[in-house]
Amino acid sequence: MGNGTPRYRASVLGLVAVILAGCSSNHPQPRFLDKTTISVGMHNDLPGVSYLSNTYVRSGTDYLLEQRIDAELGITSISPTEISSADRVPRLVAGKVDMVIGSFSITADRMKDIDFVGPYLTTRQGFLVGPGGANVRLLSDLNGQRVCTWAGTTSGDALAQLNSAHVDVVTQASAAECLTELKAGRVFAFSTDQTILYGFEDVNAAAALRVVPDLTIGAPQHYGIGIPKGHRRDCERLKQIVKHYVESSTWIADIEVSLPRIPAHDRDWVSHYKPSAAAIDARSCRDRAGS
Repeated sequence: MGNGTPRYRASVLGLVAVILAGCSSNHPQPRFLDKTTISVGMHNDLPGVSYLSNTYVRSGTDYLLEQRIDAELGITSISPTEISSADRVPRLVAGKVDMVIGSFSITADRMKDIDFVGPYLTTRQGFLVGPGGANVRLLSDLNGQRVCTWAGTTSGDALAQLNSAHVDVVTQASAAECLTELKAGRVFAFSTDQTILYGFEDVNAAAALRVVPDLTIGAPQHYGIGIPKGHRRDCERLKQIVKHYVESSTWIADIEVSLPRIPAHDRDWVSHYKPSAAAIDARSCRDRAGS
């Protein structure tokens, strides 16, 4: 038949190619950090915050935020890459990951090397104790005890400011290792951000672990998203997404689902953990924190 001739088929194919090319130019694929696909570094061992189960199911506040960012930007992220706390800044600077969402406290030193967006959550450093710490209420109750923290975090810095003669600080490579030491009774307490500790308390009810109420040290910890420097326009885009998220009911729901011990223990938890828009503006896409 005449419509099946090679010349006719070639004409039709050429017309389709022109139409597709036009559609492609009118609807370019979304980009972020000059890429259409980005890699995200996350923790795998923090229940309620950023956790990967043995059936490869992810959960936690950081993961829910990562999913929201993907949807808002219209981009695709590769399956999150496990990252240690000590490697977060080096891997961003080296281009090994494009973004880090990993209970990543915004600090002046880190802001010199990378850009932050946030905070999307604010917490304080507290203490998780086992059955032997049932009577712990005050910092003085930890005198002479072994307290575990993990490397590459701000938690060790806060503990170092305590009188070393009163608290014996033990440093492990990860939060999971500190938890193991606590459950085995080789340390008396585990100290890091309360968000992380409440996650461990929630999944270790059988071990009678508990976060000591109202016992905190150090300055507030402001969790931010880390990205490489040199992308301030994209950084500002991400800042608006974070601001809208923190102000939304979704932010509240994500924490209630992922970290139920926080609202259970703190009636005013929203005001304690929710950053203000001014706090986000002061710490996002800057070389140093604003006022």
